[in-house]
Amino acid sequence: MKILVARDEDGRRIRVLERQRDGSRLYFDGGALYTHVDSGGKNLLGYVAAMERALAGAKSVLLLGTAGGALATQLSRSGVRVTAVDNWQAAFEIARRWFHLPPDVECVHADALEFLRTTPRAWSAIAVDVFHGVEIPEAILTSDIGSLLARAVTPGGLVVWNVADGPKSWAAQWIAKALELEGLAPSLVSVMQGVGNTLVVCRTKARPG
Repeated sequence: MKILVARDEDGRRIRVLERQRDGSRLYFDGGALYTHVDSGGKNLLGYVAAMERALAGAKSVLLLGTAGGALATQLSRSGVRVTAVDNWQAAFEIARRWFHLPPDVECVHADALEFLRTTPRAWSAIAVDVFHGVEIPEAILTSDIGSLLARAVTPGGLVVWNVADGPKSWAAQWIAKALELEGLAPSLVSVMQGVGNTLVVCRTKARPG
């Protein structure tokens, strides 16, 4: 392994590594692997592939949480307009330099929750991939998160929230309930047959007629 980036700041311990045998690159924050792509920038992680499949058909996606930008890269390469939001500016620099993040991905340095509360825009899908290590920060699990997500998605659009735990976990159940309170019908989709991540997926209501 070759170390490309080693940064310890703002409570993060970021390491970007390159495997010399195949040129693939990995993005770690502490002990958590967030991104793994091949030498051409193609995603190699199962949960990212699952999120990409869940977002199929979306024309525009708001991505909350970036890391190495593998999901943003995959979506952009397939013709989706992507807006990526992260509260760590360096994430975008790392994603562009080491993980092939395309220049047409719109990068916004902001807190995810504050961005949702202030943006007047709406997207055909929102992907939530916000973590501190393997935990979802409590700061984003607010009483109004469901309504904020629903407001920022066009009618009939998708919300896909990644949870680094099983479908019966507290976090997955809490998120599903928050979306249900907005009249949505979330599904909990296990990645790798119940091992590892869970995606909370729901579609907002389309306008009548």
